[in-house]
Amino acid sequence: MTKRALTIIISLILLIPVLVYFTVWDYYAINIPKWDDHALKKFILDYAQADGWKEKIIALFKQHNEHRIALTRLFSWIDYAITGHLNFRHLMTAGNLLLLAVVPLWYELLKKNKKPLFALVPVPFLWMTLAFWENMYWGMSAVQNFGVVTLTLWTLYLCINPRVVPFVIALFLSVATVLTSGNGLLVLPLGALLLFLTQNRKRFALWIIVSAAEIFCYFYWYTKPESNPDSRASIIQLAKGYMAFLGSFAECIPVLDHAKVCLFLGIVLFLVAISIGSTTLFRIMRNKYSHKFERTTDLFCLGTILFILGTALIVVYSRAGFGFDVLITSRYKIYSVLLLIVAYLYVVIPIRGSFLSPYITAIVFLAVTFNVFSYHYHLVDAYNLRKMLVTEQFNWTFTDKTLTYPTDTSAAARIVERTPVIYDKWLPLIRIADKQNYAGSSRGMVDLYDRTTFTADTASFRVNNTSFTSQRLQDSGVYILLSSDECFYIFPAVRTRNTSRKQLFLKQYYFAPGFNADIPYSAMDKGTYRVALIRQQGDETGILFKDEKITVKQTAKKQVKVNW
Repeated sequence: MTKRALTIIISLILLIPVLVYFTVWDYYAINIPKWDDHALKKFILDYAQADGWKEKIIALFKQHNEHRIALTRLFSWIDYAITGHLNFRHLMTAGNLLLLAVVPLWYELLKKNKKPLFALVPVPFLWMTLAFWENMYWGMSAVQNFGVVTLTLWTLYLCINPRVVPFVIALFLSVATVLTSGNGLLVLPLGALLLFLTQNRKRFALWIIVSAAEIFCYFYWYTKPESNPDSRASIIQLAKGYMAFLGSFAECIPVLDHAKVCLFLGIVLFLVAISIGSTTLFRIMRNKYSHKFERTTDLFCLGTILFILGTALIVVYSRAGFGFDVLITSRYKIYSVLLLIVAYLYVVIPIRGSFLSPYITAIVFLAVTFNVFSYHYHLVDAYNLRKMLVTEQFNWTFTDKTLTYPTDTSAAARIVERTPVIYDKWLPLIRIADKQNYAGSSRGMVDLYDRTTFTADTASFRVNNTSFTSQRLQDSGVYILLSSDECFYIFPAVRTRNTSRKQLFLKQYYFAPGFNADIPYSAMDKGTYRVALIRQQGDETGILFKDEKITVKQTAKKQVKVNW
């Protein structure tokens, strides 16, 4: 086989995880704002109505929680200016492309360390997975949480480049990094440390001056946001949380106790990080390298490891009050996987001769296995998230029983581009079912309803079923429809993962039998509601009311204090 043919084959292999990633993303991504995304609608309005450039600057750089999210706002405005609407799928696309931009950086590192293209194969299989599902499908979070990692890595890499132009680019990227997410501020001391170790006094001095200006601007007019819940965790519990954060990539491994495997592998990765960091620092201080790029690699990896460990400290300290599960959530897994691919560099770079190909082949197998585990494990999360977003939009869109879209033609109402959703086809069926108790496909609906239990608690309404076995994806599944004299509400029935490895991997049965919902009364207005089930099976929809009713008394809806 010729070298050119081999290069083409390896390039096609590298494209596989990228194509799978964006195909799965496209299947579940939907143009519906999630939580903080709503703040971008207000930004578009403020920016469009600003009288002068000063007000526009204030709108762009205004504080959001503890962050400055100017990059996310800039992408939002560009999307709005070009298309006439804000589309959150476009924001997700921008964020996911920022995630992809890490792969060329690893290509550069491996190539300049004289490694073949084959050595890059494990990286996209580890990096482009559904483990990051929450950021993948959340407009603001995609740009912020993916962007800050990618920009930090490229900034650290370019700032130690011996040429002038890359260093100048790094200065501008440092500004973008700081204005993407709060932990982007770490790039300033880390860049200073790396430049200090390079002993380039002029660059170090310039970096310090620029960093001081960025820090001043960041904290000018800064208001401390509402604090997170106080953590009552002990030092040992915080240490466990820290290690679990670092090992959170392993949550998808098919074992019974996911928390323990995250904790164990987190400890392993922490020891690996300390080992790499200390030996790297020792080599940098000795400055005895066979070629210059080995030193550049050590400097970059030292900065990256410190960035990961520093971010882990910030997250564990600030988020521990929310509980252990938050520390291994999808939103933060990118740091665990990043530590994994940094460790990969220190496995593959030192290997020489005929041992290289077998080592890489073995690692490729492990990376592909992780990739498969990730999609099988987290597909249920993506499915449940889409249903949550769709039903939330229904509930805030239709405020009465006419089920007609609001006729508001104001600029604020037209900011977000309207997108087709599954409940559009439900609207006439809901009206019919509300009058005659059923609508659409009735096959199996009575049995489904009879096998479902409904429990009215003091604070919530619970729905549970243990026999529903459908494995259809995307919008298919069961939803809870509530009807009062004034309005309708729809809530998603959540599916859980199939714990049978045989059924999961051999039969592609992603969901365990049944579904459940825990609907808080605070999400509804007071009143008496009839309860129906909506079952979506591919293109078929069935809606059925029976005798089940709940009464919701006046409940205080939760008000979250924000600074945006």
